[in-house]
Amino acid sequence: MDAAAIFALIEKGLTLLPILIQAGVAIEPKIEQLITLAKGGQAGTLTDEEVAKIRADLDADLDQFNQSMD
Repeated sequence: MDAAAIFALIEKGLTLLPILIQAGVAIEPKIEQLITLAKGGQAGTLTDEEVAKIRADLDADLDQFNQSMD
C-alpha cells in the first residue's frame, strides 16, 4: 500500500472530524477507522479493500454533511 495515499486519507479523516462534530454526528467510528488505517499502514497489513472502504465511508459522510447544507 502506498504510504502517501494512507497519509492523505488520514489527513482527510482528521479534516472531516470537526465538521462531523459540528453536525452532531458520532465520530467514534471514524476515529477507529483512522486508527486502523494508521496501524495497518505502519504494519504493512492494510488491504486495498480496507483503504477503499474507509475512503468511501469518509466520502459518504462528507456528502451527507454537504446535503444538509443545501
